Amino acid sequence: MTRGEFIGNIVRLQLQRTPIKVKGQGYLPEGIQSVTTAAINAWGFVGWHDDAWVIDAHHKAHPSQRGGGRRPLSIGFTAHYLAMEARFGSAPLGIAGENIIVDGPALSLTDLGSGLMVVGADGSELVLERPRVAAPCVEFTSFMLGLDEVAPRREIESPLADLHDGRRGFIVAADHASTAVEISVGDAVHALVDGTTHGV
Repeated sequence: MTRGEFIGNIVRLQLQRTPIKVKGQGYLPEGIQSVTTAAINAWGFVGWHDDAWVIDAHHKAHPSQRGGGRRPLSIGFTAHYLAMEARFGSAPLGIAGENIIVDGPALSLTDLGSGLMVVGADGSELVLERPRVAAPCVEFTSFMLGLDEVAPRREIESPLADLHDGRRGFIVAADHASTAVEISVGDAVHALVDGTTHGV
């Protein structure tokens, strides 16, 4: 796989030290930790913080085994945050919990095609494969609505729909990466040549 059209640069990298969606407690964004450098392999995402590597809650080696390794990492775009801000009044960058946030347009799953490629300043390349929509949950939607408690799904169907189709981000994988590839804030993100790039 080779790089295609340039989409944008990474403006934020982050991990979840602890799961931020907790049944019975709601959405707990204080578990999000911003980092400037991360390392990604087939097992998931780790970030460099305070002179140590910190494991994301969705990493296969994390004690919580959040997602059981089926959701190794996620990516979002700044245009989606602008849309969330317009809908909910406030949407601080990173509040949705994605690992990688790109200064780029509002892309759909069709736009992403078969995936993306992160290109480092040193020319290193990391392919992010098999994108799928990160479906919004009642915990995050209730949080964005400013509710004190998690609302029943039937009561917030409209805002849930507004957060779907990638607005809350996309789940991607790096199954081919048997050894970790480091990425940093500022790295470029491209479409894949063999992926659909409509709208990019």
